[in-house]
Amino acid sequence: MKYLFLILIIPNILFAQKDLLFYKMSATDFMKLLEVNRPIDARNPNNALLDAAIFHATNEQRIKFNMPIFVYSTQLHEATVGHSEAMINQDFYSHENPFNPIEKNMIDRIYLYTKQYRYMAENIAQHDILGGNDDKYCFEVPKRGQDFIFLNCNSKKIIPIRTYAELARSVVNGWMNSPHHRQNILDPTLKSMATSGRISKGAFKTQRSPFARLTQDFGG
Repeated sequence: MKYLFLILIIPNILFAQKDLLFYKMSATDFMKLLEVNRPIDARNPNNALLDAAIFHATNEQRIKFNMPIFVYSTQLHEATVGHSEAMINQDFYSHENPFNPIEKNMIDRIYLYTKQYRYMAENIAQHDILGGNDDKYCFEVPKRGQDFIFLNCNSKKIIPIRTYAELARSVVNGWMNSPHHRQNILDPTLKSMATSGRISKGAFKTQRSPFARLTQDFGG
């Protein structure tokens, strides 16, 4: 049984090590990766890739404003994953979790994993993963057993899915255009950061276009 246990756990360790390599890369090098520039598979997204893409897109803004980049924190990452998954699984969008008193707010969630930070902040977002600049989409009602197809209302062309890099930069640009969220990203007292995003379930099974809910936690 000892050998069987080792065989089962080693692949998980290897995957975790590979994911951590994303955070040892520069933002420039990471954003050039082929897999980062491929469309998101809404039915089976690469969550680790999405999380890292938003992390590096945020550091692109720190670099743009001549600030030290954020340091990745595994503890903050765990806190964000729990909240993003809760927002998707229990279908709410808020800084407060109404379903879990232990993880009700940002401080509660972060303190479950670390108490090293004196200053903390949080950004959340809900973002469509369809490409294009239009807020309004048209759709074709599918035949039984098929998926909805989302179209540009004017051209009637199928709207493409964003790549991981496109979604990450679009989310961060949205935060940068909001004074409160922008303040968190450019706050010099905040040194560590991690982000997670989770995709809505049942992609293309309803007339609601696929979207992501995201959490970004900071510590300093």
